[in-house]
Amino acid sequence: MARMTAEGDALVVRLVYDGPPRSGKTTSVGSLAHGMGRSHFTAGEMDGRTLYFDWLEYVGGSFEGIPIRCQILSVPGQAELTARRWALLSEADAIVFVLNGVPEHLPESAAHLRGLRAFLDSQPVPHPGIVVQANHRDRADALPLAQLQEALGSEGLALVESVATENQGIRKAFVLAVRLALDRVRELIREGNLQAGPGETDAPEALLAWLRSLEGESSPEPVRTAPPAGTPGVPRLPDSSAPTGRVWPPVDGRMILHSATAQAAVPSLARDGSWRCQAASWHFHSAPRHEFERLDDAKQELLSWAQRHAANFHRLSSQRCIALAETGWGRWRLWQIVQGRQSLRKKLRAALQAPVFKEREELLRTCVALLLEARQSFQTGPPLPWGLDLIGESGGRPVYIGILPPLDWEPENNGHLQSPDADAVRREIQPLIEQARRETPSSGPDLLASLEDALTSTLVGS
Repeated sequence: MARMTAEGDALVVRLVYDGPPRSGKTTSVGSLAHGMGRSHFTAGEMDGRTLYFDWLEYVGGSFEGIPIRCQILSVPGQAELTARRWALLSEADAIVFVLNGVPEHLPESAAHLRGLRAFLDSQPVPHPGIVVQANHRDRADALPLAQLQEALGSEGLALVESVATENQGIRKAFVLAVRLALDRVRELIREGNLQAGPGETDAPEALLAWLRSLEGESSPEPVRTAPPAGTPGVPRLPDSSAPTGRVWPPVDGRMILHSATAQAAVPSLARDGSWRCQAASWHFHSAPRHEFERLDDAKQELLSWAQRHAANFHRLSSQRCIALAETGWGRWRLWQIVQGRQSLRKKLRAALQAPVFKEREELLRTCVALLLEARQSFQTGPPLPWGLDLIGESGGRPVYIGILPPLDWEPENNGHLQSPDADAVRREIQPLIEQARRETPSSGPDLLASLEDALTSTLVGS
């Protein structure tokens, strides 16, 4: 979410208040607004419960001389609105996790926090930092701080005490969250990934419209996601207990599912409407249109995707499968499960950081050869997308390591397959070389010359 405004006159960061139901999220945002002398906006309530989010904006402080514009919001805590919660958390630069620090609420708080951390692990890095705001510290039965830390697991967490109704500890948690957000901004800058320009959800009205669009809703009435009331808003993941006929390939696929589901994971709703999550090195993906009312329709889609996988067998990374899982609300979802592999981008970055120039040159030539081979291979038969992030290496040959695109995907819809081979490879690799040249100016010309030599020799050799 963090970005520079189009004019470069402010850094925008988003802080999201999360936590179990009735832990004090809305009260915390309201107390923060009162302390700042500002008002906050609530997008939909029912019986005093937040249905969408609470919104507060604040401009204060600076980052390297640039004003900081904080967008502060809370998420709904109701289980049936979990998908809405994940969508809001996916935009966070830092999270304030508000919990009720008394014994009776500890199991719920710990489970909610585990779910949050599993969700963040499924998101792109750098992940937002978490400030745990232990609320209701004025209660006589509030757990000692050390006991609370031990129960929650203190790794990667900052703990702040609060009494939200009395505005105690609220600003302290907020300031710490801003610092964590700025740490994330620095990492984004270091990686060259800090965005600039107007944001799609920079106003509460725009954010509300975005949430409704994800749910296929345009009316102002409160909406629920696909499941009926009383069921979670997140579909179940497939596992190795899936009945015969719901996993492909039949034997290897079940073993892959056994490994992929060894660690608990929670899928999240992406902007494009797909469900995604990561468990250790495994990636789960289910496209928006891959939810079915009838099991027979789901099985037919599974068969079509099995044929797609079989046709691309020698061009795909080996550790992958497809499976059907019941959502939890009487429907079925098709999932792709793929184990993460080192991409050519990571391999090339390592090459450009090699201490000996000869090693860099050899690795550069290897990457160029793999890219060119993949470009030619991926255009034949059922076509596959092409690029540094989608190609890995297996046995000296390029393999596709990403999630497979839709069955009707065609390369002409993606211009990267339409230009000459050398030009396409140069466009993929040159930005990384330019970055290496900025970091080590003396090596820049040699690296660029090596790229041209590698292209020439590889094309001639082919």
